[in-house]
Amino acid sequence: ESYTPTSGKASKPGGGDVFRVGDVLADSLQKSGISVTHSTTAHDPHDINAYHRSRKTLTQLLKEQPDAAFDIHRDSAPASAYTTTINGVTSSRVMIVMGRSNPNTATNLKFAKKIKSVADSLYPGLIRGIYMGKGSYNQDLYPTAILFEMGTETITLDLAENAARFLGDVVARTISGS
Repeated sequence: ESYTPTSGKASKPGGGDVFRVGDVLADSLQKSGISVTHSTTAHDPHDINAYHRSRKTLTQLLKEQPDAAFDIHRDSAPASAYTTTINGVTSSRVMIVMGRSNPNTATNLKFAKKIKSVADSLYPGLIRGIYMGKGSYNQDLYPTAILFEMGTETITLDLAENAARFLGDVVARTISGS
């Protein structure tokens, strides 16, 4: 998945812009002292079977027993739904997506609400909301698995990267409890 104004297309097989957003989030977490394993495994094509293909990667990563697992995507909503200003910095907003078709829904949702609460306190407007989707999004594999929609295809990559920096701070504070 990519950001059309930056890349000229909504998707680049094998290496879309969301990988860069993941890099920025990982870097932000590491600067806060959080250990990160960031997979850049591509699960192309972007179709209904992508979650099945990514399930193998997530299962492997979960052997490390992390505090949380995050899946980074971008939405396809209008830019106006995802553009905000935080502390004078233009940024994309972030949607938390939760799957309601899995046995971890209650614990995943509790964790998502905690992230949103910290974000609302630190950076009001960063989190667009929590969307309850029909699928499981592989969240059935772990009680603190979250899918983040980092902006939308109609914004620029730099806005999504700004959101990733803010989100990294939020997640670090959520995990550390400070």
